[in-house]
Amino acid sequence: MRRILFLTLIVLSASCNDKKPKKNITARKTDIAYQKKIISAKHDLKVDSVKKVEIGYYDNFEKLPKLSFETVTESEFLSIEPKKYIETTKPVQNNDFFYIQTALRKHKFKNYRDYGGEESWSGFKYLGYYSNLKLFAIQENSTSDNLGFEQLFLLDSVNDYEYHIISFGDGAVKLQIPSINNRYFVYFYNSVYEHKNCDIGILKINDSSSREKYLSEYASYSSQDFAIDKIAWKTDNIFYVKGYEEVNENGEWLKKYTYYKTEFK
Repeated sequence: MRRILFLTLIVLSASCNDKKPKKNITARKTDIAYQKKIISAKHDLKVDSVKKVEIGYYDNFEKLPKLSFETVTESEFLSIEPKKYIETTKPVQNNDFFYIQTALRKHKFKNYRDYGGEESWSGFKYLGYYSNLKLFAIQENSTSDNLGFEQLFLLDSVNDYEYHIISFGDGAVKLQIPSINNRYFVYFYNSVYEHKNCDIGILKINDSSSREKYLSEYASYSSQDFAIDKIAWKTDNIFYVKGYEEVNENGEWLKKYTYYKTEFK
C-alpha cells in the first residue's frame, strides 16, 4: 500500500512539474504580446501626431461655388506681366538624398530616380519655396505594379505642417500659383486620358494663426472643352487661362490655343 502511495506521489509531482513550464511559457508569450501592443500603441501615437492636413477632396469642392469662364484674346492674356512667385534654388544634396531645414528640424528626402528591384522608381522632387508664405513645395513619386503614384504637398517651414493636395486624377496636380497678394492658391490638373479635359481648384489662404485651417477649399471648375497650358493672376480675384485642345492633323498631334478669363468673389 505504501509503495502504491509513493508511486502515486511521484506521478503527481511529475505532472505538476510538467505544467509549470507551460504556465511560464504562456505567461511569457502574454507579456511579449502585451509589450508589442504597447510599442504598437506608441508607434500609432507618433504617426497620429504628424502634422498632416489633406486638402482638395472632390466631395468638398462639390459643395462649393463653381468658376465660370469667358473667352478673351491672346493679346489680353499676354498683357499680364509674369510674376515670379516661387524660389527654385536647389536644396542641399548628399548622394541619394536632399535636405530641407525648417525652424524645427532638418528633413531628409530620398531623391526620385530608378532604384531598381522592389523600390523601382521612387522618391521625392523638390519644386521650390514660397518665401512670402514660408512653404516648401515637394512632390512624392512611386511606382507599384507598373502603376505610377504622385502627390504634391506643401511643407510649412515654421511649424512642419504638411498640406497634402489631393489630385483630381492619377497624377499629381500642377504647382499651386498664389494670387497677387497671396490670398488664394490656384492649381490645375489635365486629364491623362483625354485631349481637352481639365480640373481647377482654388484654395483660400487663411489667417496663419490656425495652421490646421491655413488652407481651405474655396471654388473649383471642371472642363471638357480645354486643357490648361498656363494660368496668370491679374488680381486676387481674377485670373486668365491659356487653354488648348489637342487635335490630330495628318497624323500629328497639334495644340490649338484658346484664352479664358474668370472672376470670383
